[in-house]
Amino acid sequence: MSTNNTTLKMLGILDSNIHSYEAREEYRGRGARRRKCIVLFAELSYQLTKCPKCQFLALRPNGHKLVHVQLRSVEGQPVVLDLNKQRWMCDHCHHTSTATTPVVKPGNSIANKTKEYALKLAKQSLNLKAIAKISGVSPNTVSRTLNDAIHFRAARFLPTDLCFDELRTTHGWMSFICVDAHSHKLVTMLGDRYNASIKNFFINQYSLAERKMVRHIVMDMNASYASLVHEVFPNAEVVYDRFHIVQLLGRALDQIRIQCMKSIDSKTRVHKALKSCWRLFHKIHPEARKRQFKFGINEEMTEQEVIDLATNDFPELKHAYETYVTLHDALMNGKPADLEDIIKEYFAQNNAMDIAISTLRKNLRGVVIAAKSPLSNGPIEGVNRKIKELKRGCYGFYNQLNMFKRIYQITA
Repeated sequence: MSTNNTTLKMLGILDSNIHSYEAREEYRGRGARRRKCIVLFAELSYQLTKCPKCQFLALRPNGHKLVHVQLRSVEGQPVVLDLNKQRWMCDHCHHTSTATTPVVKPGNSIANKTKEYALKLAKQSLNLKAIAKISGVSPNTVSRTLNDAIHFRAARFLPTDLCFDELRTTHGWMSFICVDAHSHKLVTMLGDRYNASIKNFFINQYSLAERKMVRHIVMDMNASYASLVHEVFPNAEVVYDRFHIVQLLGRALDQIRIQCMKSIDSKTRVHKALKSCWRLFHKIHPEARKRQFKFGINEEMTEQEVIDLATNDFPELKHAYETYVTLHDALMNGKPADLEDIIKEYFAQNNAMDIAISTLRKNLRGVVIAAKSPLSNGPIEGVNRKIKELKRGCYGFYNQLNMFKRIYQITA
């Protein structure tokens, strides 16, 4: 008796009213679902004299009710608790009562701790079949547990600083996502990214007084979002993410570098410098003293010498590189006045950098604010990384609501 009760405690069953009297291995189920299980036989009984319905002291024992409770698996082997629950009948109102336990809810056959374990595994971005195999229940049981426990809803209170972005969800659809810029908590997710849907959500979900409290909206340079910000959030300022600004300039610089590289012989030193040392063109402070062997060029050179070698023959590339470096320095070191002057005073060179600067001019206010604001889209990019891991671990989703629930679980 004591050994079996110790086994119950090891399985997390601490109810003193449950007494186990036997444990053995048996085959349970039929057909393809037949499997070898560890079966614990136990009884649930305690003293009950007052009827829970009529409150009369007229209860008498009325046999037992056998319940097969699914516990957590042990080393991949399912564990079943065959629990005989005490029953009583009231001689006054003829109402029958069954003994209850915190191990399992009345009318259920899955232990509460098994459900909790399944929810814990779901936070690790595992798919339903993997969770079911580890916890010892069926995938449908895991799905029901997740649907019962996770209720996707928008944040009750609107943060003062928000991050906007989009992500790909089900069937190739792009969905809108909003995150608190400080706590990194999910504010909401919408099934699409249309301006009308975003506008209707915030207007219907939050009052005008709450929306007036929003101070900053951080986003990439998506013109569609910027157009609705002042309609929905009257006092908010648009802050463009610094990473996306640098990415825009870096891509323009790469296009110019590739054009220059294609215009010369592939066997020249300049071509090799442009091709093999492309990362150096994105480095703001290249090494000017220490010489290192540069693969591709096959010479010992400083980083500054490589850049000088590549840019001396191409004034267009040199101008684009200097523009990239000065803009990057002003943006990252909090120099909004310098940043604004560089963008306004830029002269067109008929290359890809002109398009990038033109984009910055159209969004100049948000770009300048980005130079002096500590906010960025880093929080929402981190959430997007978790979502990508979830999609990869679950092999994608068919139902968008189920995907939103899983995202809400890992980000709440």
